[in-house]
Amino acid sequence: MNKLLLLILVAFATLATGCDRQKYAEHRSERSKPKTEVTLERIAIRRAPYPNLDILPDGRLRVDDIVIPLNAEQQELLHTSYVKLQILRQNTLVDADPALAQERSLPLQIPQGQSPFPPDLAKQIPEFEKYDEALANLRALR
Repeated sequence: MNKLLLLILVAFATLATGCDRQKYAEHRSERSKPKTEVTLERIAIRRAPYPNLDILPDGRLRVDDIVIPLNAEQQELLHTSYVKLQILRQNTLVDADPALAQERSLPLQIPQGQSPFPPDLAKQIPEFEKYDEALANLRALR
């Protein structure tokens, strides 16, 4: 009887672990996608295996915590993009469905005909050359 009970418990534990693995695999898959995360203090652009880019509130650009020198026009462009994304982030978080209250990040919806970044961003600032996919996946972090 004890052996049968032990066998049933092991089978149940294996079944329960399998469900968690699938959920964990989906979570890891979502985390590894290239994305742009908009937080209150910065815009973080992630795309493995390339270095992380951060746009700061004043328009400065950091590549893996190293500040990149930009001219005034480039810095103003990034500052403008930062402000646009902060407005979209705030609107997204305010208008979010209450059912998504536990989500850490929400997708940003860009209004028709608007773009937070110019289409030729990589030409104006070469550090953005390999980040098109990340810039297309905008997320608002709480």
